[in-house]
Amino acid sequence: MFHQDSPNVAETVQDGDHFGYALASGDFDGDGKADLAIGVPHEDFAGHGGGGVVHVFRGTASGLSAAGDPLLSQDTPNVGSSVADGDHFGWALASGDFDGDGKADLAVGAPHEDIDGHDDAGITHLFRGTATGLSTLGDPAYTQDSPGVEGSLEDDDRSGYALAAGDFDGDGKADLAIGAPGEDISRGGDDNDGHVNVLYGSSAGVVADRDQVWHQAW
Repeated sequence: MFHQDSPNVAETVQDGDHFGYALASGDFDGDGKADLAIGVPHEDFAGHGGGGVVHVFRGTASGLSAAGDPLLSQDTPNVGSSVADGDHFGWALASGDFDGDGKADLAVGAPHEDIDGHDDAGITHLFRGTATGLSTLGDPAYTQDSPGVEGSLEDDDRSGYALAAGDFDGDGKADLAIGAPGEDISRGGDDNDGHVNVLYGSSAGVVADRDQVWHQAW
């Protein structure tokens, strides 16, 4: 059993952290053993209530190990946004080999991130798998204001609330579906109809140039 008071686990148990709220497994370092990412979206971090963190436990011959837990957050160097109250980084997780290099990558949703004055617009970070584990270098951090992403920033879109990875076009690279359940689609404004962006994998990782948007008819 793992928790935030387990040996070698970064951070400590606090009321309402919700350790394990989201989980994703993948071979992030390409050593043939699956690793585990654990979302703790209500973790108070760097002085910000509910900023959120993600723990990563490495697979070994004897099972999962918390030794060297890198503890990803929006305060980690090279991450494409900064930690703030109530961002809930780690609310959703998805693992897939988005660039086809044989190592799993990790998508992390922070659906209550405020973007350009829009409350709870949401953001999704992408961390690349390497021989030494997940890397924050080059995190593209997709929002609905990112070039090529369909939709527009609005309050309460909550992009990144749900994530799923799969090779939807069969090209050998995982693709990423990003849920934005608060997106307004129908006539009349603030209706929280919701939509899903699908960004496709490539040798450069997830790209938005073929973004598909799915929602219910109205």
